[in-house]
Amino acid sequence: MKPLIGILGRSEESKTEMPLISVQEKERMAVIKSGGIPFLILPPQTVEYRHSIPRELSKLTTEEKKIIDKQLEVADGILLPGGDISYEYDRYVVRKAIEKDIPLLGICMGMQVMTFYNKQPNLKKITKESSHFNRKKKYVHQTFIDTKSKLYEIIKQEKIEVNSIHHYEVQKDDQFKIAAISSDGVIEAIEYPKCHFCLGVQFHPELNIDSDMNSQKILEAFIEASLHYHNHHI
Repeated sequence: MKPLIGILGRSEESKTEMPLISVQEKERMAVIKSGGIPFLILPPQTVEYRHSIPRELSKLTTEEKKIIDKQLEVADGILLPGGDISYEYDRYVVRKAIEKDIPLLGICMGMQVMTFYNKQPNLKKITKESSHFNRKKKYVHQTFIDTKSKLYEIIKQEKIEVNSIHHYEVQKDDQFKIAAISSDGVIEAIEYPKCHFCLGVQFHPELNIDSDMNSQKILEAFIEASLHYHNHHI
């Protein structure tokens, strides 16, 4: 049995002027290539998220939280993808994943949202974006991995090359272990030590899965952890 991987839907504009809740094809295919079965986790509020300001939205009601809970009941793992706007439902999914120890992989903004767990957002605008935002290059900069981290167990290298497409960086947080850092001091990976698999990466392994062994290892380790969760929570 392959594990079911819930990918959290992201709000998007569309050419028809009708906003979407969608998933990137690269994320969907990366889950399949790594041995998982993807499905879309949809937000519960009856609002058009793309046309709403997150801080002005009503708080999730008990019933709306139950809608998310029901979707998470079938998830063996959760992929928090990148994006440009996060909402309360992102933070709720992170909280439930950590509480239930559901394997969680946060990518780019997904990693940033993870750090909101039990506290207010604490992000910093990157001043030298040229070294961290480049959609065209396969590798943008080097990243140095803590040898005592889960990420090192997966990759087994202290220094790797990564892609990079982000405007903000997370700050040091006592809740999360810093697993990797870039050569110019930007936090590139975090882990929640109390969970079996709760990893956030600032780069995008799903974009390089076909040609980068380290990207393959990260996604395959996530799927393996999700399969283990499935086998022990049937």
